[in-house]
Amino acid sequence: MLTKLLPDQIANFWDIIKYGIEQSLPPTVGEHPDKMNRILSSLLSNKTQCWASYTRNEDKATFEGIVLTQLLYDDASFTKNLLLYCLYGYTDVDRQSWFKGIKALAKYAKSQGCSQIIAYTDVPYMIEKCRELGGEAKYTLCSFDVDKSVQILNSFSGE
Repeated sequence: MLTKLLPDQIANFWDIIKYGIEQSLPPTVGEHPDKMNRILSSLLSNKTQCWASYTRNEDKATFEGIVLTQLLYDDASFTKNLLLYCLYGYTDVDRQSWFKGIKALAKYAKSQGCSQIIAYTDVPYMIEKCRELGGEAKYTLCSFDVDKSVQILNSFSGE
């Protein structure tokens, strides 16, 4: 079952959630010493949403995985999308649980007026699942460090 966590739940389970986030941060995150506090602040203010997949046995709930999402607005095209900011499995998540989770996220995206669900990944399993849902997995993320790039570009121009 995938459930959107409330701020007090995020605070209560922060150590578990933080570990999953650290293991699955997207390639767009820089190396800022305060990045995890910034992510926590974003979660507590609902700028970023935290979803937990879990199983319940008797009185105990066990985390299967977490998903962090963000609503992204493309100001140029006036498009809203749901970004799967990071996704982490603490255990192997079975196929049925995975599809129930993505269905819950798709319903949430639709309720928020989103056109697409988007994500960054280099994990073959996730790319396969995207294609199973009729999605595309064809872009390459290109990134470069600004300071390093300026140095290289300055050397080309003789500066």
